[in-house]
Amino acid sequence: MSEANLPDLLRGLLSRAADADATDWLESRLPEILDPPSARNLFLTYSLVGRTFPDREVTGIDGDTSGVHAYLSRHGIRQGELARVYLLARALVSDPEYFTPKVRQLAQVADTGELVTFLRYISLLPGCEAFADTAVDALRTNIADVFKAIALDNPYPAAHFNTQQWNQMYLKAAFMQLDLLAIPGVESRANPDLVRIISDYAHERWAASREIDPIFWRPVSPFLAGALLQDMQRLLSSPNPAEQQAGYLCCRASGKPEARELISGHPMDNAYSESPFGWEDINA
Repeated sequence: MSEANLPDLLRGLLSRAADADATDWLESRLPEILDPPSARNLFLTYSLVGRTFPDREVTGIDGDTSGVHAYLSRHGIRQGELARVYLLARALVSDPEYFTPKVRQLAQVADTGELVTFLRYISLLPGCEAFADTAVDALRTNIADVFKAIALDNPYPAAHFNTQQWNQMYLKAAFMQLDLLAIPGVESRANPDLVRIISDYAHERWAASREIDPIFWRPVSPFLAGALLQDMQRLLSSPNPAEQQAGYLCCRASGKPEARELISGHPMDNAYSESPFGWEDINA
């Protein structure tokens, strides 16, 4: 779907989900925002959406199974959230040169709920690459909901963060004990710096006799060599079956002879042959 068609799709979903009075109110605000373009009216309307649309999940979102409909449905988008995304999309399509910096400013002054909505659906916004700095700022927050909005089940970081930013997000998610399986693009964004940090952090935890989420090791497969092979040996010899599974999956995905040798004849190799498992099965 083109960015230009997105507002029409969102408007259709909103008109079916919300009361006519609410959608009519929002439509009546658009001329004051778009012609001539007005940042003040955009900010005011974005804020007032919360008073106009109920905090009710939008149900019955049908359509494509891998695009916009699926993303909105998977996140359980609510009426107010849908109205805000629609509002921003209309503004950005109408006059991107004017509204892009204004939307960036809006995100900076938004309250927690408004910011969560912006971050959760940022990848759908026209010209979303312009908002990378706002997304990166969310990595520094102490508010869990704000961080989770950008880090979990959100394709934006994998598409737009640089290596340092990506690593920062992945490590903070691990420190916060979030569901690392909910981070898209882990394999594609794996890099040597992240792998080195993962190993160093693991050694610190082991020295303190503390556990590590086995999923934490997921990015290391392409870089198994030297000390990392020793880390895999430790995982494979762990009394914790979840750590054995993690070590096995890393070595199996590596493709390097040294890594494959570590799992040859290992009990996990037999277990995998009988019933293949993946990262999503660890700790299940």
